[in-house]
Amino acid sequence: MAGLEEFMWRSTIKWSDLIATAQSVISRWNTITDFVVVMDTREHIWTVRHSSVAAPFLVLAEDSMRGSVPRIGNPMPFLLLLGMAVTRPGCVELSFANGQKIDPGRFELNDLTALLPHATHPVHRKLAQLAVMATPATPADTQGRS
Repeated sequence: MAGLEEFMWRSTIKWSDLIATAQSVISRWNTITDFVVVMDTREHIWTVRHSSVAAPFLVLAEDSMRGSVPRIGNPMPFLLLLGMAVTRPGCVELSFANGQKIDPGRFELNDLTALLPHATHPVHRKLAQLAVMATPATPADTQGRS
C-alpha cells in the first residue's frame, strides 16, 4: 500500500473561491453537528474544526494552495475536500501520495470504510452524504462562524 497512506490535494482557483466552496460544505454539515470556522483575513488563513475539539482538521492558506491529509486517522479533512470537489468540480484535484488520481464523481459511500478506515461513526456516513450533495457555492457562504 505504498503511496496510499495519505491523500494529496491541490487547488488552482482563487483562495476566496476555494473558501466559499469549503464554507458551503460546512454549512450543510452544520445542519447535523457544529463546526467552527475561523477566518484570518489579514493572513488569509481559513481553519475549520469540530466544536468538540480545539484543533482544526483543515487549514487553507492563500500562500499554500496544496497539501496532504492522512488516510488513517481523522476522516474529516478528506470528507471536506471530497465535498468541495463535488460542489465545485475542478476546485481541488485529489490523489493518493503515489500520484494515483481520485475521481470525486465516482466516489461511492459504500467505499467509505475501505477508503477511510477510521470513518466508523454513523455521523461520518451522514457527513459524507451531505458532502457529495452538489450545491453551488455562493458569495454569502464565505461568512464563517468564529
